[in-house]
Amino acid sequence: MEFTHPAWKAGLVAFPLALLAGCGGAGKTTGSGCGDTGGTHLVVFASDRGQSAGQFDLYLYDLDAQGFRLIRNISSPTVPDLHPAISSDGLVIAFQSDRGGAGKSDILLYGRCQQGLLSLPGVNTSDDETEPAFTGDAIKLAFVRATAGAKRIHLVNGLGDTLVPLAGLDTVAAFNDYSPSPDQTGSKIAFVSDRNGNPDVFVWDRSARTVLDLPDLISPGNDVDPSITPDGHYLCFASDRAGGAGGYDLYLYDLVNKVFVPLPTSPVAVNSAGDERHPAISFSGDVIVFQSNRSGGAGGWDLYNCRRSTNSVGQGFQESSSSDDIDPALLYP
Repeated sequence: MEFTHPAWKAGLVAFPLALLAGCGGAGKTTGSGCGDTGGTHLVVFASDRGQSAGQFDLYLYDLDAQGFRLIRNISSPTVPDLHPAISSDGLVIAFQSDRGGAGKSDILLYGRCQQGLLSLPGVNTSDDETEPAFTGDAIKLAFVRATAGAKRIHLVNGLGDTLVPLAGLDTVAAFNDYSPSPDQTGSKIAFVSDRNGNPDVFVWDRSARTVLDLPDLISPGNDVDPSITPDGHYLCFASDRAGGAGGYDLYLYDLVNKVFVPLPTSPVAVNSAGDERHPAISFSGDVIVFQSNRSGGAGGWDLYNCRRSTNSVGQGFQESSSSDDIDPALLYP
């Protein structure tokens, strides 16, 4: 499925229409006066390659071309840019950065066509805003705001710059809700919460106006980094719960049938004696990109690509480096 209506340009981005002329949709090449907007299967991630440790820049990798797409004027030379997300039309990248804006950490939007930052009204405040994630239809953006010492999930609608009420998540309790991953429209949001004491993965449902009862997702360990498919069928997350291969492992859960789905173990396993974190899942649930610090990699944290239908786990050419490559977000319709 391909989305050709860049809703963020019409609403939240609110960029002058004249500047949008000539911009291609997903999979199209550069138009007149427009940056590189090509690529259908893309991974955006943070890396401190070529920089001092911890100085993360953003990179856009084309899984089909086995190379990088050009994203000019996106990274800061002085502060790290982290937790990128990419819209389903491939035209907008959201990320968090501390560049001296409204708060210590703000959400920034980057337009691939415009090759620059875009307006984002109504989101950033004097509090910290972090962990952006687009809905599958590219109309809404979920993010986290830390207010009075507690993290809360918010959802902004790009068609009108308005915050969407999240009944059942709008608590004033002292626990933290974070790491949102919304489905196609934001009717379901997977997230992490420490409301039980340790981090667990939960799924909020708009129609039920509450958090669903999914005991399989709860463990005595740390359950983190959820990634949900737009149709709400599959949920992938990381956990150091008992019974894994070692450290943090990835788990794939079928939310429809309420069962865990096996991940490849041969010829190369998804999970290792090291840590596997931050999975990003494709629309169909077949492809998962994740980071791992397993032995035999190029550096500390490396990126790996899993295709369940072929039991394959591998790396793209120069996708990983001798430095840390982290926080992958996937565009894979």
